[in-house]
Amino acid sequence: MFDEIVLGLSGFNIVMVIALIAVYANNFRLVRSKMTFGMLIFASMFLLENIFSLYFYSSLLAQGITSITTFNLVVKFLEMLGLLTLLYVTWK
Repeated sequence: MFDEIVLGLSGFNIVMVIALIAVYANNFRLVRSKMTFGMLIFASMFLLENIFSLYFYSSLLAQGITSITTFNLVVKFLEMLGLLTLLYVTWK
């Protein structure tokens, strides 16, 4: 059960990072500042990290390794809270 929650949180985090990238890309197109470019690069690297994390975790589950589920659930939940806050502040 927790495995599906972790995978769902990972997918939701990926969607939020894609939304951040869209906002940063639009801002960079309009403003062309170093800060906006830096945020765009940061969000892109964060997207890659989340994609790799999702792949790694799903491959562990396919092998029957579930010993890191609780830890991964806490990490992904905290990451989701941080991304929600960043997305809210960025959107405003």
